Amino acid sequence: MSRLPRSQLATYTDFHICARGNNGQDLFLDSADRQRYLVLLERYLRYHRLLCFAYCLMTNHVHLLLQSPTISLLSRLIHDCHVAYVKYFNRRHGRSGHMFEDRFSSWVIRDEHHLIMAKEYIENNPVSAGLAVTKLQYAWSSAHGDGSGITLSAIKSY
Repeated sequence: MSRLPRSQLATYTDFHICARGNNGQDLFLDSADRQRYLVLLERYLRYHRLLCFAYCLMTNHVHLLLQSPTISLLSRLIHDCHVAYVKYFNRRHGRSGHMFEDRFSSWVIRDEHHLIMAKEYIENNPVSAGLAVTKLQYAWSSAHGDGSGITLSAIKSY
């Protein structure tokens, strides 16, 4: 059965995105993989002129909080970033094939309160998973505050 098209929600522009590794496989094996993903994400955010409010790179999934004027542009950003990342990952680690499970999941952010709650959820994901005691200790999210991780210069503060 073919999959259904994403809704065209013209009145909403902010989205919580989650993309998971195929069959729960790891998307990132080390810091170099995470760094490369963020470089590619930033490249395609700039290319498509979209904004990122928050991100978190977990071992086997990614959370993003993005602003896009259309669902199709949002899908294009994720497609471009993920195709480039899979090519990098497969070449670097001597593998082939798909890496991401199905389509990415997306939830519409309906208002500013929802935006703040989604940002907190995304940045606290490592705490919930037991990878950090506080969100500031996890280097691979937009929450880190100690300079130990990577930041996106394209990230939008509100």
